[in-house]
Parts: sequence; structure tokens; C-alpha cells
Amino acid sequence: MIRARTLRSALCLVILLAADLAPAADQSLLYVARAPRDRDGFRNLKASIEVFDIRDAHRLVKVIPLDAPPGSSPVFHVRSITASAASNRLYISHYGSYKDLRPGGPMSGHVLALDLETDRVLWNRPYPSSVDRGAVTPDGSKLFMPSGELAATPFFYTIDGATGAEQPAQRIEVAPYTHNTVVSLDGTRVFMTAFGSFSSRNFEPFIHVADSRTGTVLKKVGPFASHVRPITINGAADLVFANVNGLIGFQVGDVQSGQVLYTARAPVEVQAPSGRRSDVSHGISMTADETEVWVVDQVNSGVHAFDISGLPQSPPVWKQFIDTNSGSEQDASGRYLYGEAGIVNQPGWLMSSIDGRYLYPESGEVIDVAAKRVIGQLIGANGSYVHSRFALQVDFRDGRVQRVGDQQGVGRRGHLQLKKGQPR
Repeated sequence: MIRARTLRSALCLVILLAADLAPAADQSLLYVARAPRDRDGFRNLKASIEVFDIRDAHRLVKVIPLDAPPGSSPVFHVRSITASAASNRLYISHYGSYKDLRPGGPMSGHVLALDLETDRVLWNRPYPSSVDRGAVTPDGSKLFMPSGELAATPFFYTIDGATGAEQPAQRIEVAPYTHNTVVSLDGTRVFMTAFGSFSSRNFEPFIHVADSRTGTVLKKVGPFASHVRPITINGAADLVFANVNGLIGFQVGDVQSGQVLYTARAPVEVQAPSGRRSDVSHGISMTADETEVWVVDQVNSGVHAFDISGLPQSPPVWKQFIDTNSGSEQDASGRYLYGEAGIVNQPGWLMSSIDGRYLYPESGEVIDVAAKRVIGQLIGANGSYVHSRFALQVDFRDGRVQRVGDQQGVGRRGHLQLKKGQPR
């Protein structure tokens, strides 16, 4: 009897050990890219991806170093994060290094590719102008990348998702100072923005919509009221939502007609204080069910939720303001919670979980969308509060990638049950 119990206990121990060694099943992980740049709160960061378990109270579970391969530029000043479940690849665009931050000055641009199932850096390639916030097609075949918001070049690169090779003949001409990119969930359309000019009168007021297969620009949506900042789209890719300079809120564009339908303003709308940047609302995200659009408020340090369930027949309706950190918070001993001397102008971006349950502002809070409140804070490997505007969700089963989210918070109505290999 004693021997039987001993054998059963030993067998249970073997099973438990095997379970610990086996790939974890049904993981939902938040990948947050971090890298140094010449700005308070960033200088001492390590180039890495900090990975948080969404289902386990957003606990930090691992850190993936972003070590540049020999002979390539180190990861410095991240510009975007995007991924494909079909190819198991994640891409980080970054400046690498730069000599001059003046618009039109000399820049450098790079893209690093990472295998999501091995955490191995595959390549880190330079590009002739600069880079910015790019997006990959769901099948992983093409990466559309702006040539840079601070570079006068007027084109988007079309980059091979497997090799990182860029073909100049496939560049998509838009306007100077290219900035943001969104690819539709079915992979057929790419939405592109550019400043055109930094002048308040000669800017580019349109969002350009191109065929992802041919690179042909099919439509221009606009004109928008000012310089177009972050954008997002609904799952059907027939509505586009844009932050614009000077507006705490967003504008809604209809892709088919090319017209701006509505301007949604938060009730706390104010003019930017003298000397402040004009991008007072730099971050937008749609809930997965496409009933709400949320935007950040950099004047009042928080986020606003708008009801969009009446679109396109009726305009968005403001619902609520949720307070977030400003980046200057300190503990009882006067230590900045975000490290060094804190960070400024928070939050400056907004990302969504795939199911739309959580939103993540750049300031690193975890916001419960249904409850409309902050329920947690991401804590980094350095013990300080996490801040990043470069994050997306990756879901695994038995160590294999099943689906990925996006950095913009695209609407996902009708797309939540898709499996690997299908448009996400």
C-alpha cells in the first residue's frame, strides 16, 4: 500500500514537471517595445521587448533583448511595432542613430525582424531615408513603411516581410514627411498619412488609401481640419478615424465618398497653452466591437471615450473622461515612478487588446474598457512604471502563434474568431 502511494506520488511529480517544461497553452501576452532615446525617461532604457501576461494581472513574464546583429545599427528611438501571425514575425522600426532632428535633416532608418516563436532576431536592415510607424499585411508578405515624419521624402517603402529587401520601383508616392500606416484586417488596403509640410497652411489634409497588392493609391479621404496625427479604422475598412492638430477628439472619414463626416470634440476642449505642441490628442483606438472610440488628452492627462454606435447615420457622442498619469508622479521619497526625471506630455498613444477588454495608454496603465477605469499599471524589468507607445498583443497555443493584435486599436467586429493563416 505504501509502495503504491509512493509510485503514485512519483508519477504525479513527473507529470507536474513535464507540464512545467511543456510550452504554455492559451497565452495572451502583451509585447511592449522599449529602447533608449535622447529624452527624459528614455535615456537609460535597454533595447528590449518586455512581455506581460494579460491573463495573469499583466505580470511581467520575460524580457526579450533587441540585440542588433553584428555590423548593424543598435536599436535606438523606436518608431513602430507590427506583427504577422501567419509568418510568426514581429517588426520594430527605429532610427538607429541620427545626427540632426530638424525636419529635412539627415536621418537614418532601420527595421529589425524578430521570430515570435524563438525570440531570435533575424535581421536589422537600414533604409535610405528614414522610417516611422509602419504596418505589415496579415500574411506577412509586405511591410509598408513611411520614409519618415522628419524626412522630406514623399514615399512609403514596400518591404519584403521575409528578407527586409526594399524595391524602389514599388515605393508609394504620397506627400513629404510620411508618418503613419494602417493595413486593413483583410490585407487588401493600406491607409497612409503624411504631414506634407509643417506649415499651418500648406499641410497634407488627406489620408491616402492604396491597394496593398499593386501599391496604387485608390482614394484620398479628406480634407481633414489640420495635420493628421494617429489614425485607426473599423474592421470593414470603410470608416477612418483621425486625430488632428489642435483638437481633443477626432474626425471621422468615409472611405467610399472620401468625405469627412463628423468632428467629435471632448467637452474639455481647450486651446493648447502657449508654447505647447499642437498635437494635444495624439492617440486613438477603437473597441473591438466597434461601439466606442477612445482618444488621449495630453492637456489634461487622460483619455476620453466616445459612443460611435450610431455611425455613419449619426455623429459620435462623448461618454466619459478617465484620468491617467502625467508621467511626473513620484513616490513618498521623491523618486520618479517612471525613472530618471519622469516623462512629459502623457499619455501620447493608446493601444487595445485584441478582444477590446483592455486599453493601454503610453503611460502604462491598464484600463478596463467596460468599467471605464484604471485597474493596474505595467511594471518594467527596472522596477519602474512602464511607458511606451509601441505595444501589441500576441496569442499563443502550445508555443505557437495563433493571432496578433495591432498598435493602432483597429475595430474587429466580425474578425475575432479568425485562426492563424486567415486575415486577422
